[in-house]
Amino acid sequence: MLTETDLAGGPVRVDDLDRSSVLWLAEQAKAREAAAALAVLHAAIRWCETNPVEDPKWAAGFGEVGADLDCPERIGGDGRPLVAAFSAEPLAVAMAISTTSALTLMADALELAHRLPRVMARVEALEVPVWRARSIAQATSGLSPDAAAYVDAEIAARAHRVGPVVLARLVETARARYDTDAHEEAEEAARESWDVTLTHGDGRDQRWLGTSWMQITGDSATLADLQDLVGRVAHDLLATHPDLSLPRRRVLALQVIVDRARAHGDAPAPGRPYKAYVHLTATLEGDIAPLGRVEDLGPATSALIRDWLSGSRVTVTPVLDPDRGDPVDAHDPPEWMREQVIHRDQHCVFPDCRRPARRCDLDHIDPYDPLGPPGQTRPENLAPLCRRHHRAKTTTDPTRQWRYRRTAHGHYTWTGPEEQRLVVVPGVGTYSPA
Repeated sequence: MLTETDLAGGPVRVDDLDRSSVLWLAEQAKAREAAAALAVLHAAIRWCETNPVEDPKWAAGFGEVGADLDCPERIGGDGRPLVAAFSAEPLAVAMAISTTSALTLMADALELAHRLPRVMARVEALEVPVWRARSIAQATSGLSPDAAAYVDAEIAARAHRVGPVVLARLVETARARYDTDAHEEAEEAARESWDVTLTHGDGRDQRWLGTSWMQITGDSATLADLQDLVGRVAHDLLATHPDLSLPRRRVLALQVIVDRARAHGDAPAPGRPYKAYVHLTATLEGDIAPLGRVEDLGPATSALIRDWLSGSRVTVTPVLDPDRGDPVDAHDPPEWMREQVIHRDQHCVFPDCRRPARRCDLDHIDPYDPLGPPGQTRPENLAPLCRRHHRAKTTTDPTRQWRYRRTAHGHYTWTGPEEQRLVVVPGVGTYSPA
């Protein structure tokens, strides 16, 4: 007989629990886990406070494990108190963890206690798991105090559910807004890593079996254009090579592209323009903001965007009217309606899913009925759902099915198979109804 204890210390016979009680026990266990993790964080904060140092030369840093006291990666500084070198070892021994793990714990504790007060307040209230707060701390540790404060203010309300993609984009936005020089230096440093490498040999045993590996690191727009060209040529090759799989035809497409380039005097064959969705802000005087956003990629300086567009043919599409709501009778929405929904919601509207809306299905919230009334396809009855979550909504298994509605505010209220209730605010995050 498997026995556990609840928060009050009473015994719980696990084998006797029904479905609802199992979920209750899981909640109890998570609450105990959260309280224990918070106690560890409190211990780390206090440990740092009892090991202060003034001179950065003698401050703890990750390099000290390798006897490099000049390592610039201090776990303090920039708004955080410095901690004495080699103070991590006693904590590591006490917790039976590695020194590096102890250093990381101390660094995260300092970041939360001194530069992320809003996130830390939610941790103290047991509203944000410590592990998630630590992931935020690690992401902001390299920012300036102003940039870290910006992330803290923006992310605190949704810190309990923020995912790595949203966090990374927010950190990059903060870096570009408050540490512009550092962001530009990072872009330039990234260019220095551009290269095309060819490795001969099979990936399993390094034998060359007529198969080689090519890795390309370079400009995002150029590589996207190349991928698009390879895909179109591979599609055309289906007519003459129906026996080959799509991956094989993609490789064959590279040879076709090379042959075309040679036939045109080593000039690449012309292709259709690469389509990117770029968001920039301009003042009334016509000045462009130094930071923009590229869909699916993240923030980019206007200088980088200008480099992408230099020498390219640019098509400016009309601005969509976000208030347009006229319905159509067909199942599939027209292009203007699809673009409006994509821009409105930005991503899959299932709880905690951030798959870009442009890669999602457009789902009829009220299922489309071919024999039903006209006007069933309209913006307020459409929402982007990735294929997985589209299936979760449409499955006929009632024990797995999720249901949702769109509110007048543009939020999505979801109900799960166990009557779980969540609210999704597009572009912001997922919350409990409270």
